[in-house]
Amino acid sequence: MDMFSTDAVFFGDSITCDGNFDELFPGLRIVNLGVYGDTLADLLRRVPEVGEQHPKKIFLLGGINSLGPDNAEDCLREYAELLDALRAACPKAELIVQSVLPVEEADRNGEINRAVRRFNEGLKTLAERRGCPFVDLYVLYEKDGSLDPALTRDGVHLNFNAYGPWAEAVAPYLPTN
Repeated sequence: MDMFSTDAVFFGDSITCDGNFDELFPGLRIVNLGVYGDTLADLLRRVPEVGEQHPKKIFLLGGINSLGPDNAEDCLREYAELLDALRAACPKAELIVQSVLPVEEADRNGEINRAVRRFNEGLKTLAERRGCPFVDLYVLYEKDGSLDPALTRDGVHLNFNAYGPWAEAVAPYLPTN
């Protein structure tokens, strides 16, 4: 009997929640545990839900709902705690860290996306230190320092059709049938 009941869990906030990963990866047992508005603290509280899925892979994306212009370091500490909790709950699962996406900034001063880039740089380092693959989704959705307006419905969330590049980026980390 396979010790894993799920091939992959996509765990995160609304950006993850809106992803149709089960349709993008037919034939795999995919569970989407994205929740609108989740902060890093919320994700930490929901780690037991991930453990209940017994996943082979965990694709983690979170932080934008916690991140402000000057708290990237605090968010990175919370993210490290989240990784540790996921590792404890799912010791046999591979954790894949995904970068936070840019947002479309109405005032165009770039303050939020500068914080996102700082956070993502820290995430990449944290992932390397923890032995987790890092998938840079930011570069797939950024245009002129902001979220590409053609890929968003509201400046933060992706259009339904914009999940294809994300799926291509994570496909190499998914189990093959």
